[in-house]
Amino acid sequence: MIAARPVAASWCDDRGNVALAQGLTAQASLWFQRGLSIEPASRLLREDLGRSILTADPVAALDDFTRADCGEPCMAERGDAEARIGRADAAAADYLAAKAATRLGDAVGRMAGAGRYSDAIALEQALIAHLDPVLDQADIAAVNARIGALEVTAAKNDPRGAPALRRSAITSFASASRLAPLNEGYLLSLGYAQMQWGDRKAARRAFERVLELHPTQADAESGLDRLGPDR
Repeated sequence: MIAARPVAASWCDDRGNVALAQGLTAQASLWFQRGLSIEPASRLLREDLGRSILTADPVAALDDFTRADCGEPCMAERGDAEARIGRADAAAADYLAAKAATRLGDAVGRMAGAGRYSDAIALEQALIAHLDPVLDQADIAAVNARIGALEVTAAKNDPRGAPALRRSAITSFASASRLAPLNEGYLLSLGYAQMQWGDRKAARRAFERVLELHPTQADAESGLDRLGPDR
């Protein structure tokens, strides 16, 4: 009977993963719990249980991933759970420790898609706090640009908070452009943000800088046309 226990637990895990693949998370959770009742120390079952309840109960899932302690995969899954419960700094740390920056981006996308812009911005800001200000300047610039884009989108959905969000977006795009001064995309984002909500002279400088880097760049030329003659 003792020798049959691992086999029975493995069978439960297989059945649970079939249910999970079919989107039957509640059924999958029951199978994983049944397997754990047979083999309580199984890290595999513990991790799979966490995956099955991640959306419904991220706090419990975080505990499962911690107890599973399966290295980088569990670290990344901890990040998923922490992101869902608003622990941005811990999530960023775990994603980076797991070498799962792409997964962090996916979490940001899910939050933004659900209208949780403040949480998405907080996660990106936490990522910056974990990057090296000297060695990771290009990455920090890219994150700042993403934050600016999130702030612009958030402003469209929050009329009351829009002025502050737009000012912050200008600051984010300016930071990105300062860290990566040859990036035309960042300069264009800064130029259009300044033109619409900030300093039109600063917008002109941004568009002119783009044209220094790339003469006849259409978006920069369009921005200057919209600004009109310099006065």
